[in-house]
Amino acid sequence: MTARTCDLLIRNAYVLTADEKRTKYPSGAVAITGRDIAAIGPSADIERDWRGARAIDAHGAMVHPGFIDTHYHVTQHMIGKMIQEVSFEGADPTAWIAKQYTGMNNALGPEEEWANAALASLDMLRNGVTAFVDPGTIYDTDAVADAVLAVGARASFADAWIIDSDDPAFTNIRGVVPTFAHGAKALGGQLWRNADTGARIRGHVAIYGCGANSLAMIRHAKALAEKNGCAFNMHQSQSTDDAHADDQTLGKHPLVRYAEEGLLSKACVFVHMNVLRDDEFETVAKSPISVVWSPTNSWYYATRRRAPNRIAALFKRGVNVSLGLDVSKAASWGDQAHMAYLIARDQGEHLSPEDLLQMQTANAARAMGWESWLGSLEPGKRADIVIRSNDRPETWPRHNVERQHLLIARGKSVDTVIVDGEIVVKSGRHTRLDERALYERCDRAAAILRERAGVS
Repeated sequence: MTARTCDLLIRNAYVLTADEKRTKYPSGAVAITGRDIAAIGPSADIERDWRGARAIDAHGAMVHPGFIDTHYHVTQHMIGKMIQEVSFEGADPTAWIAKQYTGMNNALGPEEEWANAALASLDMLRNGVTAFVDPGTIYDTDAVADAVLAVGARASFADAWIIDSDDPAFTNIRGVVPTFAHGAKALGGQLWRNADTGARIRGHVAIYGCGANSLAMIRHAKALAEKNGCAFNMHQSQSTDDAHADDQTLGKHPLVRYAEEGLLSKACVFVHMNVLRDDEFETVAKSPISVVWSPTNSWYYATRRRAPNRIAALFKRGVNVSLGLDVSKAASWGDQAHMAYLIARDQGEHLSPEDLLQMQTANAARAMGWESWLGSLEPGKRADIVIRSNDRPETWPRHNVERQHLLIARGKSVDTVIVDGEIVVKSGRHTRLDERALYERCDRAAAILRERAGVS
């Protein structure tokens, strides 16, 4: 039998496919042709049947699908890092938020959004995240698309700041027009990106949520997403304050009311869900929605002190749970799964390293409706692949490989990252960029943001 030719052959790897059966090949290989996976299986079989124009020896290290972050405010990446560290000790944080968050957000221009997105995309790739979902807070989507593509990542965008509430917390944000008419007209403005099925930048439908939208807007957005075969995304029940505000507006717990209104469908991707009462938990557990868990958001805002975090329990009930960093204020992408693991243990649940991999790969793709072409290592799917390195003290001894890489080493062991069959990170360094030049450009943009916002 004559061996077939592929563009890239990854051999001698500990392969986790993240497919429905969680298939793994302790001595495996992956053949890549163009942007797609051509074959995967035991290394002996793949090396017998395939010859690669290029080959990578993984030296026994782990190989898995690229992670997908299903909730990241990409143009606030540097803002989250630059906020002043303070202790309010019961004081009203309104003025601080207006200057630190809203002030710098309102100071964003195309160059500053480009810099935020490029830096965030590089950070993601270096941690094994090959795709992200922005929740609808980008002003200049073309500038951000240019940045993401320049770095070689993948993303999905939505229309910015769709809000139909007159709450000052939202109306003080630049670009917010708090009416149903404006939101309904603006929704769907990024869906044109889905016409090219090979595009790295996609579109979905999003409204802000968290009490900022009416039932009518939620209903309209959900219907639009279902009509166009894409995800509908919004923040929901992030804090006890948000949940109680929804209780007052809706007359009952929000997830229960949504179910009664027919608003919980497979298209729905609800973010945070930190506060779920018993009736809401059961409602969600029986629904087809996806939940995006941001463990660091929950801990950063101390939500878990006032309400138990029940998302690990939802996952155990079969709910499609994925992970999202939200904003890089006090953590990075390598920390998400680790924090989820600890929160689950704190709540009497257990998440295995394989569970955490599923959340960041197959479940994330399913949430966005991408499961037919992304999220697992299977023939015909896109070659978004992470190759780890065992050349780290955290990865030894090589006894429990999944635990060592996914829970202990985390982002430290990411060595090579492939997107669409292209090697974009090799030996921990980007293959396209002058990283130093990017950092200098980001420093200039960050200084402009602080100057415009009056932040020292």
